[in-house]
Amino acid sequence: MIANDQVDLDELVKTCKCIEQYFVQTSNTERKPVEIYLALLNKTIVYIEAGHSSCDLVFDANDICEESFNPKEDYAAAKDFITRHRKGFDKFIKDNIEEVTHFCSLEGVKYLPTIKNTESQGGHKTLFYIGLFPISNEINHKVELKSNEFVNECSTSIEYVVAQLPKTATWAKFLLDFKVSGWKFYSYITLPIIALVCSYFLLLWNYFALSTASLIYSILIISVFYLFYILLKPIYEAMNNRIAIAPNWLLSFKVNSAQLRAIRTEEKRASGKSIRALQLVIYQAKCPICGNEVAIENGKHSYKGRLIGLCDESPREHVFSFDHVTKKGKLII
Repeated sequence: MIANDQVDLDELVKTCKCIEQYFVQTSNTERKPVEIYLALLNKTIVYIEAGHSSCDLVFDANDICEESFNPKEDYAAAKDFITRHRKGFDKFIKDNIEEVTHFCSLEGVKYLPTIKNTESQGGHKTLFYIGLFPISNEINHKVELKSNEFVNECSTSIEYVVAQLPKTATWAKFLLDFKVSGWKFYSYITLPIIALVCSYFLLLWNYFALSTASLIYSILIISVFYLFYILLKPIYEAMNNRIAIAPNWLLSFKVNSAQLRAIRTEEKRASGKSIRALQLVIYQAKCPICGNEVAIENGKHSYKGRLIGLCDESPREHVFSFDHVTKKGKLII
């Protein structure tokens, strides 16, 4: 079972939206359990879009009841209502497991949802959240290990999760709404060309008519070009390589580091290719060797041009590859 502080938000949203679509396309009699689930889903999506991390996706019973249009007179009644109908939701999934699993497999979904709760301790209220469990959870792998090769591979492999989709800094929000299509697509291509052409003519000007004024103008213009290069490089890198390290100026003050990825939208170009949009995202992982946090960084030296995972405790020795598509990696040092 995936705990909420380790849940991958990509998989969570994909799974929950798929089950929501299943409810839309099929008729069922479990009305109240579905209402509770959809209310919990709506609040979860709102929190994710607001930039909250996965550990914040837990909700009070009263809030869920109000969201599902089933308000109760007090917390105890709301808790009992959700607890009772949560069992109905899990029973519905279990009773229709083959049909639900088939529907999910057609959408490439690997998990099924369940409604979970935190433990009530020290007078704190019980909070509810959506948990995930693998569809293949019942598969029993019986493999005879003739060597330690498999064990060693598991101990040095790593799995990343999307723990947060942070909000963009207010002054940079327009960039994440920027979709490279139409005139924007041509601007995206021609801007670097224009910069190179201008730099070339500046060099010619200084070569044939070198003066103090021409030198000052050239330095100023090239400095402006360089500033734009520093600011826009991560965006071009994300569009070309599908992912890059997000620059600090794009992040709010509460976020230390994040990645910038180009995701497909439902819109298409005339060629049939999907139009991409930029999205801020935070990938996280636990080091399989020492258990500390692994952060995504730009590779250096022999790993230059790649994104790699560096262990917070041993960044020289515990270095892992990073694939944002499979969300897997392995020890490379």
